[in-house]
Amino acid sequence: MQPKVVRNFSNSSADRTPVQVFCRVRPMQSEKDLTCIEIKSSTTVAFKPPPMSVGYRLNVNKETHYVFKHVFPGNSTQREVFTTVAEPLVEDLIRGKDGLLFTYGVTGSGKTFTMTGNTKDRGIMPRCLDALFKTISGYQSKKFVFKPDRLNGFEVQSEADAMLERQHEMNSRFTKPRRQDSDPEIASQASNNTKILDGVDEDNMYAVFITYIEIYNNSVYDLLEEGSIQRTLQSKIIREDSVRNMYVHGVTEIEVKSFEEAIEVFQTGQKRKRMGHTILNAESSRSHSVFTIRLVQAPTDMNGENVLQGRNMINVSQLSLVDLAGSERTNRTKNSGQRLREAGNINNSLMTLRSCLEYLRENQLTGVKRKVPYRDSKITHLFKKYFEGEGQVNMIVCVNPRAEDCDETVCVLKFAEMSQEVQTTKSTPAKFDSGLTPGRRKANKIFKVIENDLDTPRIRKIDLNLNSGLIYSLGSKFPEYSLNIQDGENLFLELMQHLRQRIDKRAVLVKDFNARCEDFRNRLLHVEKENISLKTELSSSNAMLNQERGQLNAIKSKAIVYENSLDELNRKMHEREELIKSLQKQLNQKQCLLNQKEIERERQKKKYTTKIAMETDKMHRKLESKLREQENKQLEAMRMKDEKLRLVSNILNADNLDGLPQIGRSASFENLTTPKTATAVESTNQVLYTPRVHRGVPVANARHRRSRSAGDKWLEHRAKNPVPLDTILQPYLKNRKSVTKLTDVKDVANQKTSKYCLISQEADTDGELETKLYKGNVIPTCGGGAQVIFNDVECLKQVSPNTSPNRKRPSATIAPSDVPMQDVASKCTVSIEGHSSKRPKV
Repeated sequence: MQPKVVRNFSNSSADRTPVQVFCRVRPMQSEKDLTCIEIKSSTTVAFKPPPMSVGYRLNVNKETHYVFKHVFPGNSTQREVFTTVAEPLVEDLIRGKDGLLFTYGVTGSGKTFTMTGNTKDRGIMPRCLDALFKTISGYQSKKFVFKPDRLNGFEVQSEADAMLERQHEMNSRFTKPRRQDSDPEIASQASNNTKILDGVDEDNMYAVFITYIEIYNNSVYDLLEEGSIQRTLQSKIIREDSVRNMYVHGVTEIEVKSFEEAIEVFQTGQKRKRMGHTILNAESSRSHSVFTIRLVQAPTDMNGENVLQGRNMINVSQLSLVDLAGSERTNRTKNSGQRLREAGNINNSLMTLRSCLEYLRENQLTGVKRKVPYRDSKITHLFKKYFEGEGQVNMIVCVNPRAEDCDETVCVLKFAEMSQEVQTTKSTPAKFDSGLTPGRRKANKIFKVIENDLDTPRIRKIDLNLNSGLIYSLGSKFPEYSLNIQDGENLFLELMQHLRQRIDKRAVLVKDFNARCEDFRNRLLHVEKENISLKTELSSSNAMLNQERGQLNAIKSKAIVYENSLDELNRKMHEREELIKSLQKQLNQKQCLLNQKEIERERQKKKYTTKIAMETDKMHRKLESKLREQENKQLEAMRMKDEKLRLVSNILNADNLDGLPQIGRSASFENLTTPKTATAVESTNQVLYTPRVHRGVPVANARHRRSRSAGDKWLEHRAKNPVPLDTILQPYLKNRKSVTKLTDVKDVANQKTSKYCLISQEADTDGELETKLYKGNVIPTCGGGAQVIFNDVECLKQVSPNTSPNRKRPSATIAPSDVPMQDVASKCTVSIEGHSSKRPKV
């Protein structure tokens, strides 16, 4: 089906409309600040140069008035700006018309806030998306039905191809990492108070596509290009399509089905947008950003369910939202390096835009066709069709009333005033006549609802042969004619032929209508018969229902009685449970007391058991000490008696008194005396001659020193099974010989043996192991033997840290081994003599 051709026989020119310019004044941070802008009315602002401005210094301090379509004061809301400026553009977009909206102003004047807003106050862009999706919510096509052809056009896919692409997209979601959800604060910006706009054709299906580009340093970049965010973007080129519209070649067009998806796509591109920090603005846009909403619509088939196939039935309209970067002065921003280059490109592109509008205004006023320099900048080249073709152009001029920005602000106001004199052609969407009856989609939906209502278990489904023929159409609409005297006859002939076709079509439709009415009457009679039988069945069912209700009421009464009994039982059970819990709590407390007493009893038992064991051990040691003391006394007494007997025997056997042995220094005189009770031996005057034999202590050199080079060799005398020592300091003898019994005289008389060590292990009064090492020097004697002179005693003992180091013991508990040091010293003076051979008796 070809689009309807509009015939125009008049010579009237196309309608034109001026560029609509709006002014938004940014609120002052402080009321005390000096301003250069004053709002006179809803359409007029006054500019008065402050003392620090260049114009004031040049004596140009006259107040100037500028008129706009509408002026928004500082307290204006984002909703007011959207309703006045952008809402008509969205309605035109739905009707198939193109629109362009861009914000213009110096840096820091509020352009980006007006266009995008923030999480708390939405800007124009999210409000446009919200209004669009709310309006076409029930008329969207399935995804991938419309497909971009990469040449600024679209084509219609079959339902099978679209389903394959939807399946492929679903599979890719499972294979690729899950995409993060959009910011909930941004996604929740979809307001329930959004107004549903006019202009929707109920017999069309709609699809929304989004592109997002930026123009940075006079190069075009696709912010939605596939790949990681950190990847460097490739610049794009601007081309002209078949109908002389400019577009970005190879740009990514994403189909979105909801407001949340669109915001998520916008956020993806926003992360790649170039932002920078300057002295005048902490978040300054360093590029021009263009967010384009493309709405694709096409009529439905005869059933109103699928899109008609064919590219000639597709209508594409677009709304471009442009956030221009702010103009800057280098002497104020103090930019350098990359920021200086960016500022230069921004100012050049804005100057090119101003030049293009000036050329257009001059051409329209004078009729001279001067060439407009669109190609000098990417931003003007891209939107060439809006100024030379058709489409509504709106501009929001954002101004900062601060006195410091007055020089830049006056340039912006002059440019805005000049832009209002430029006129553009009104957009006229192409109208397609598919030859199908209007309202077919709604009629088919109503019929499906009725058919579903009839499909109940008790009612037999009526086989209605419904198709689009139920909705009649006499054909295409009357062509538009312009009456002209010269072509009047041909015009009447064409009109007569068109009327005959409509009359013939009407006769066929009337015949079909009568047949359908007769069929409807027959079906209605059949339905009435079924209705009567159903009424009879309904009355009997009502009687049974009343009987069942009586039985149900009786059952409910019994249930109430049982429930009351159950509640009483539950109450008693609850009381018993509370009593059980209380008794259990008391039982637990008693059990805790018993456990504590049992623990205390065991502790006391252990304490007294330990004390008894210690006292018992102490008594045992005390008794053993006394026993050893008595045994030592008896042994000493017996030894003294034996010594005395030996001396007496020697005296008796001696030939003379001179042969008596001399008492050495080591022998005590008191030990040789007889007890006081013994009878003194009477001396005799007879002198007996006996050979003098000296049996005293062998002669030895106590100052004997062995050679230093020979080294010491130890003779270690220890028990057979010594108790292992757990002390850190262990006795260590480098060159030693260990013996358990000193039976061999060679061990002592050996010339290599120079040291002797006796190791003794005993228990002290506390029952702890005490190891003593008696050390002495082995000195050779003149008789060929050797003697040991003890000169040192070492004691190894471990003491528990819990015992008091200042504990004193009674003198009665001293063990025999704990003899005074004087006795030890006297005993150590006794020598041990050994000989390698037996001496002959004299």
